[in-house]
Amino acid sequence: MSVRNVVQQAVDNWGKVSGLEKRSGSWYRTNDEVISVSNLQKSQYGPSYYFNQAFWLRGLGDERYPKENKCHIRLRLGSLLGADAERLDQLLDLDCAVPDIDRVVALAAILTNQLLPVIEQGSSLFGLRSLLDEGVFKAARIGGPAQHLLASVS
Repeated sequence: MSVRNVVQQAVDNWGKVSGLEKRSGSWYRTNDEVISVSNLQKSQYGPSYYFNQAFWLRGLGDERYPKENKCHIRLRLGSLLGADAERLDQLLDLDCAVPDIDRVVALAAILTNQLLPVIEQGSSLFGLRSLLDEGVFKAARIGGPAQHLLASVS
């Protein structure tokens, strides 16, 4: 088994503390209507990562552990953060000179305070529709069938 770096460890710890289930490198939260998928993706260009958040609409397909890139709604965590997106990029880049403890604490704070509420609100179709209406998903990729399903939610 390979040694996990500080970014991977921070995300793993957050997933455990948040009550998510890990499978094949992604963290899942499953509800009756929605499966939330949180995924740390390694950059092919260096020692940095991207944090992907996705939602699988269970009414559009029966998957227990959908891959992030197959989900109906997909976005990068940075798109939720506004001005804090640059700080996230630094925290996810192991070439940036950030002390490990600072990196872990800051990542945990962003994931807990800014991402987890989105995951919790997005645990239902109504919640996803609300996030869409509030502009939270303005930079998200939302597939056609998901757009139609969410449009029918009131």
